[in-house]
Amino acid sequence: MPPKVSVVMSVHNGSHYLHEAVESILNQTFTDFEFITIDDFSTDSSWEILTKYADQDQRIKLFKNEKNLGLTKSLNKGLKLAQGDYIARQDADDVSLPERFEKQVALLELDSEVVLASCNIEFVDAEGHSLATFRRECDRELIAWYLIFYNYLWGHSQVMFRRKSAMDLGGYCESHHYNQDYELWCRLIKVGSMVILPEVLLQRRKHSRSISSEKASEQRNYSLSQSRHNIKQLIGEELSLEEVEDFRVFGMITENWESFTKNLKFSGEKAEKLHSRLKKLYRAFLQETAPKGTPDPKLSCQLRILIGEQFLFWSQLLSKRHNLGLKLRISLYAFFWSPLRVLKYWLREFWRLPLSLSRALVPVLATRHTGIKAQGNKK
Repeated sequence: MPPKVSVVMSVHNGSHYLHEAVESILNQTFTDFEFITIDDFSTDSSWEILTKYADQDQRIKLFKNEKNLGLTKSLNKGLKLAQGDYIARQDADDVSLPERFEKQVALLELDSEVVLASCNIEFVDAEGHSLATFRRECDRELIAWYLIFYNYLWGHSQVMFRRKSAMDLGGYCESHHYNQDYELWCRLIKVGSMVILPEVLLQRRKHSRSISSEKASEQRNYSLSQSRHNIKQLIGEELSLEEVEDFRVFGMITENWESFTKNLKFSGEKAEKLHSRLKKLYRAFLQETAPKGTPDPKLSCQLRILIGEQFLFWSQLLSKRHNLGLKLRISLYAFFWSPLRVLKYWLREFWRLPLSLSRALVPVLATRHTGIKAQGNKK
């Protein structure tokens, strides 16, 4: 009888963290899986480590590439070898927490419309010390919107998806040497919904030898090209990579405002262009995702609030002293999307203004009063 889950892991010179990665899979509370492990022509001790584990646990099915195929082709090889209903990805430097498979399988079994289950992620350093937790859970309807602009799932190693759905789409696109996960998610989201579980079920390791560290520039270009493709599919306009990056920075403003402030070359003209294109994207997205041609009013409201808050947060980052004109202009764009939120914000600002003035005047008046009193005493 085939297993319920096929774990697919490709390894290329991953010996440094391989023990932890393999053991995190073997120690899962859900045990009905096969562990397809492909050594992608490693030159370190990866093959020896994997062979040792395979001798101890029959769930491990070990394969060795005769030459280095790269991650994308190796993953497709794993998909073709897999027999399970669900594919669980695992990278050789990450750690799956014990209940990951149990919770993801339960979700996929419960809801046949869900094509992919993800989770929150804890980033750890080379030694395994916690760096930060990325909380990605949100309403499932919004994930498709976020994926237009960037890989909102923020990883590859934490997902479980339906094997048949991925194979029906042809698996991973082999022209994508990097960001093959993001490209596949953008196709999978069109055939089913995705859910991000609120629990942290994966530790993703950040270290100098990882692909994301060594190939950051190439990954960025592949990712931006995918975003450009997504936008063109929706509105029929071919944007430059710089324009796509503006969308991405804007879309991530509330979760990565430090990156945004480094790019505050954003001008009123760029804000206007973003606002204009977002209106087109908003309408096209609602139409594309509309059941029976009728846009979902709940999703429409969610998107308007989301975009409005992003413009509003941008205006809040601008100082009144140096950027008052731009601040007001961007607030007007925010008002277009979410008028009530903007009105509440500016009412609070005007309410605080007299309070701020009074606080500023207190030390001045106190100093003046002290001076007058001192002069009186002298007399």
